Amino acid sequence: MTRARRAGFTLIEMMAVVVLTAIVLGAAVEFYLDLATASREATLRVRGDRRAVAVLDRVARDLQSAVLLKKPPETDPLAWPWLFLADAPNAELGAQRVKFVSRGRLPRASAALESDLEVVAYALYERADAGFDLVRWSSPRLPESLDRSFPTSDDPGALVLAEGVAGFGVRLLGEQGAWVDVWDSSTLVDSAELPVAAEVSIALLPEDDQGAIVVDEPGTAPPPLVLSREVVLPVRPLESELLVAEADADDEEDEESGEGDEAEDEAGCTTVAACRAQFPDAFAAVVANDPGLESVLGSLASQCYGDTGLSIPGVSCE
Repeated sequence: MTRARRAGFTLIEMMAVVVLTAIVLGAAVEFYLDLATASREATLRVRGDRRAVAVLDRVARDLQSAVLLKKPPETDPLAWPWLFLADAPNAELGAQRVKFVSRGRLPRASAALESDLEVVAYALYERADAGFDLVRWSSPRLPESLDRSFPTSDDPGALVLAEGVAGFGVRLLGEQGAWVDVWDSSTLVDSAELPVAAEVSIALLPEDDQGAIVVDEPGTAPPPLVLSREVVLPVRPLESELLVAEADADDEEDEESGEGDEAEDEAGCTTVAACRAQFPDAFAAVVANDPGLESVLGSLASQCYGDTGLSIPGVSCE
């Protein structure tokens, strides 16, 4: 008597299925983890690039608005506050400290007139953990004399523009076509001179998901990516004496124009006194009905009749 064989899987077949399933799942999980890691790194990289681009935009706007008044020959160099200064303690990327006068300030909406000038400075300050802080300092008031010093990081006008900076520098293009890392418009060599263009570079240390700076062991991570931007300084140094002369000429022209307008107004209208002389009977009749108008007409005698609002029957004066 033979026993009927029931359908099913053998132990070897089951083990083979389990092994194949584990291999497929392991490959899928590894692919997912690699994809998630790549996506996270790309997100952090894009966020870092956006931070760097925002810093470059801020520095570029200030440099594009840089202005400089040339010192008159008779003025003491130490008493002239206008300057463009760039200092490079470590010239790997260019000057790490710059200071200049800019016209990029937005005046407050108030009744008092405010200037759009401000003194701007950028400088690197070392952090306690890693990297540097890029600080932007500004003051809406020009100093009373030449000030070549840079503010401290705790100055009231200082603002941390970027944290975890690996490198920052500004290279400057002179009139002769050479790129330099140092500039001082207060010296005799570059007296009252502005760069033609500037190249701003910055490199930021990586951050984690919470925005904390990641400090890697030396040699274990690639160097931070350096982003750069070239900026043209469109405003050339201005002659202070020429500006004063132009302003005086404009004032004289305005005064002459105002005097001409007043003369035209005086010649183009008829005063109350002149109108009363032309129509004495009409004015006399009005005053007879209301004697109090005599004092009113006396106070309005020098004004144009058409501007007073008077309406006297039989009188046609403009």
